[in-house]
Amino acid sequence: MATLSMTWSPSLPTFTPSTSELRRLNRHSVMASASVNKEISTLGVRVAPGEGNLPKVVMTSAHGSEAEIYLFGGCITSWKVSSKDLLFVRPDAVFNGKKPISGGVPHCFPQFGPGPMQQHGFARNMNWSLVDSENVEGNPVITLELKDASYSRSMWDFSFKALYKIILDAKSLSTELMITNTDSKPFSFSTALHTYFHASITGVSVKGLKGCKTLNKDPDPTNPLEGKEGKGIGHFSWICRLCIP
Repeated sequence: MATLSMTWSPSLPTFTPSTSELRRLNRHSVMASASVNKEISTLGVRVAPGEGNLPKVVMTSAHGSEAEIYLFGGCITSWKVSSKDLLFVRPDAVFNGKKPISGGVPHCFPQFGPGPMQQHGFARNMNWSLVDSENVEGNPVITLELKDASYSRSMWDFSFKALYKIILDAKSLSTELMITNTDSKPFSFSTALHTYFHASITGVSVKGLKGCKTLNKDPDPTNPLEGKEGKGIGHFSWICRLCIP
């Protein structure tokens, strides 16, 4: 069993105590797999149709912050603090239940980047299930679950269970990903949350890359052009380039 925990804050990092240390006010176990017909009784948690009519979980904190998570891909697509969305979803993102959602906080599992299976694995284009929800002192908490299926086994022949806990606080968003091997044989994996933050790029530059080998994936990501970094990266418009030390 492996666990990955992350916390985001729009200002300085803050300590987020374990939910077991907080007083539970409301808890409700549910099962809503790619469906908006399940009734959720937890305060601050509801399932609603999203883009492309894909089901999404809407979390609302008593302190005013909000988050939206699509069951397809288990992808957080919106996190608002003081009505400002801190996450970015690409304008050309597709919500068709087939192609991964481009933006927000998508999963990379059980592979990060290219490799023996498709880019970033399969977790970001499978339907997750909402298996638990609770409210801790006004802050909604949900748990999503992903298990192996014929689709995942066609690329990675192992049985597993992934539990993804999301905690929405007044000014922070915390996640915990727990992977359990339910197979009779061991396996190894890599995982990441490939977060897209909404930010201004005015005046931004990246230094320290001079002389690095580059692979430019714009305009053709399937046939990147090899080059060499000059002075650094600045004056951003659209860029999709890998720099290799």
